[in-house]
Amino acid sequence: MDKDKDKNKVKNKRALIHKYHLKMGLILLTVVMLTVNVVLGLLLMSQSQEAMQTQIRERMLDVSNSAAALLDGDVLEKLTAEDEDTKEYQDSLDVLRAFQENVDLEYIYGIRDMGDGTFTFTIDPAEEDPGEFGSPVKYTEALYQASQGTAAVDENPYEDEWGRFYSSYSPVLNSQGKVVGIVAADFAAGWYDEQVNRHMYTVIISCVLSLVFGGVIVFLITGRMRRGFVKLNKEMKDLTVDMAELAGELRIASGLSTGHTDHVNNIPSFDENSYSTIGSISELVHDVRKEMHEYIAEAHALAYTDAMTGVMNRTAYIERVERLNGRIHDGTASFAIVIFDVNGLKEVNDKRGHECGDMIIIDTARALREVFRTKNVYRVGGDEFIAVLDDATDLEETLDNLMHMFDRNLIKMNRRKQENDVKLAVSKGAAIYNKDEDTDFNVIFRRADEAMYKDKAEYYKVHGDRRKR
Repeated sequence: MDKDKDKNKVKNKRALIHKYHLKMGLILLTVVMLTVNVVLGLLLMSQSQEAMQTQIRERMLDVSNSAAALLDGDVLEKLTAEDEDTKEYQDSLDVLRAFQENVDLEYIYGIRDMGDGTFTFTIDPAEEDPGEFGSPVKYTEALYQASQGTAAVDENPYEDEWGRFYSSYSPVLNSQGKVVGIVAADFAAGWYDEQVNRHMYTVIISCVLSLVFGGVIVFLITGRMRRGFVKLNKEMKDLTVDMAELAGELRIASGLSTGHTDHVNNIPSFDENSYSTIGSISELVHDVRKEMHEYIAEAHALAYTDAMTGVMNRTAYIERVERLNGRIHDGTASFAIVIFDVNGLKEVNDKRGHECGDMIIIDTARALREVFRTKNVYRVGGDEFIAVLDDATDLEETLDNLMHMFDRNLIKMNRRKQENDVKLAVSKGAAIYNKDEDTDFNVIFRRADEAMYKDKAEYYKVHGDRRKR
């Protein structure tokens, strides 16, 4: 009997030791998994913020680059304040005025580098308080970069007599390739900060929800294991026949035997069976890893999917461009891109509210998904989408068919709308990679972008009462 008592004491002592070790292991595992959640959330926030800022700046550059491309550098180089009534002056002014009236910006105007570190206004289409020809312009590093031939956006806001802005600057070249002027597009600093903050709030909420979700998973798994251990340990302390039957059932459940023990002396020790009956630490880690893989997959989908429309987002687009550039450089590229831009969105937002404008964007995305497939459609701006086609044997024929299919989709969607509903109108421009001429993706992008703006200009000739966002 004394030997049996001693044996039971040893068993109980071992049980307590293993209970302590398992408890500490579960606590440590919980801390590790929650830390992983926090780190993943912070990384996602950082990447999303950078992607959002890049997206906004590239959108700003699209505006100034497009305006600069439409100006005649040879004409702009010779303009003076006395030329205000000439056709050449008015033609240049009309180009900038079209952007001033149709694009959601504060100001757009021409700048001249005086060659001594100062810059002055040239043409300014602003109706109220335009910059006087020859008057000084606020100096920024981005403006200087543009004067050296590289389009740039202000990293930090600046303030002048007209307000506080972030501006994009694009050089205008003459026929000899010399920089003879700069187009500046001013965007309100409040607007820029609001775009970034709005996106960050969404990401922060998503990260917090994901953190809570991950924490719940960890606590559910570890809590279940801990409760099983506590129950088993309590029963082992009593050393009753009920414990013998329970141990037998647990052995059967774990696959270690086909029967159960009938005597107290045959109750398995904690060392032999505790891990097999309530799950080992390795099994716990396996379960948690499985849950975490699913969580990471969901976080990955969140990072690459546009929440409003369900198509791919700007981050996914940037990675796709990098892959296409890699194919261009190794000589295996074969693709086409189409740029889409919703017409009249600014008017819809102003007159019917942003909810109606959001529905226009969502409908446009749905029409694009049906034609180009979700994985090939990217929302790169508020109302701008890009479709990539790189899996067709005959790109030109396939692209032509898809463009017509998209037009038919819009017609069908508009027919289903009520009489007072806003009809969809989308400008588009396409370009196919030419291995003999195109050195990187931006060359193809610019070609498609110019085609899209030409299509938009034709649209506004017919629908001059609608204004683009």
